[in-house]
Amino acid sequence: MSYMPANDAPSAKLATCFITKGDRRYAMLMAKDFEAKANLESVKVPALGRTVNGYKSGTMDIKFSMTIYHCTEIFDEVVEEFKNTGVMPTFDIQVTNDDPATSVGRSTKIYTGCILDGEVLLSMFDADGELIEQSIEGYAQDFTRPE
Repeated sequence: MSYMPANDAPSAKLATCFITKGDRRYAMLMAKDFEAKANLESVKVPALGRTVNGYKSGTMDIKFSMTIYHCTEIFDEVVEEFKNTGVMPTFDIQVTNDDPATSVGRSTKIYTGCILDGEVLLSMFDADGELIEQSIEGYAQDFTRPE
C-alpha cells in the first residue's frame, strides 16, 4: 500500500481523560480539549577542527494544557491547598485516544507528578456571557505509555 487509509487518521473526539489526586479519581467529562507536549532542549557542542557545531540532547519539559467547563472544583481545591499549606499538591492525568475506525489501536499516556502553572479561574459571571470555561496549564514530571 502506498498511501495511508483515511480511516487511520484518529479522531480527536474519541478520547477519555481522568485525573487522580490523592486517592480520588475524577472522570474529566467536562474537558473540551487536552494537549501535552514534550519540549526537548539541545545543547550546542562546539568542537575544535570543525566549522559546524554539534548538538547533544539536554533536558526535557512536559507541558500540558486543557480547556474545561468550570463545573468542577478540582483545581480550586489544588489552589486552596497551596494557599493554606505552601505545598503545591500534585496529580496524575490519564488520557486515552481510542478510535475504533483506525487500525492504529488505542493510545494511553499517564502524566505523573503534575503541577499547575499560570492562572486558575476561581469565580466569574457575565450577564452577556454564554458558558464558563477555563484554561488549565501545568507541567508533568514524567509520563508512561502503559499500552
